Amino acid sequence: MNAARALLGIYVPGTTSWHRMGVGRKYLVFLALTLPVMIVRDPWLATGLLALTLALVATTRAPLRLAWGLPPMLILLLGVLAGYQVFFGDPRLAVTVTATILIALYAGRILLLTTPMPVLIDALVAAAGPFRFLGARPERFGLAIAVLIRSIPFVAASFGEVRDATRARGIDRNPLLAVTPVVIQAVAFARTTGDALVARGLGEDDE
Repeated sequence: MNAARALLGIYVPGTTSWHRMGVGRKYLVFLALTLPVMIVRDPWLATGLLALTLALVATTRAPLRLAWGLPPMLILLLGVLAGYQVFFGDPRLAVTVTATILIALYAGRILLLTTPMPVLIDALVAAAGPFRFLGARPERFGLAIAVLIRSIPFVAASFGEVRDATRARGIDRNPLLAVTPVVIQAVAFARTTGDALVARGLGEDDE
């Protein structure tokens, strides 16, 4: 499983109710799952919503490894984050923060597993349309979202490649040796993407 599929999931064609549901309603489901736990910082609520979200992801009928699976680096990061909170005497916060991150991730997978990416982005562009009078540029907003989504798997893949390279050389115990190349690759990716957008006139002011 590549980095993109492991982290975000990928569209899986199907005929479930999720696939037939309008994209606007799916976004409302996403907000209904994520907003309560962000407003009410309660571990019991977070745990319950996480269980509900996992159940809803399963109803997309995507392979469970794709629907529920997590990349090892994310599991490690969540473990470190939870351990930090427990170490400083706040296990309730450890549960709440970890569950909140997982709820957002799995709720996002409901969207990504059942809706083609262009449809998701077009819906965001349409939702931003009414804000044109405030100076918003919905098309650029959609482009920014597309670039962001594309960059996440790139960074995740970079971590995996660098981790394998350092492990092969027996120097994987030093985290700086893994982080530094990833940062360099991320900066290079950002500059290349920016140059490509400018070359197409997308980084220039319309005025």
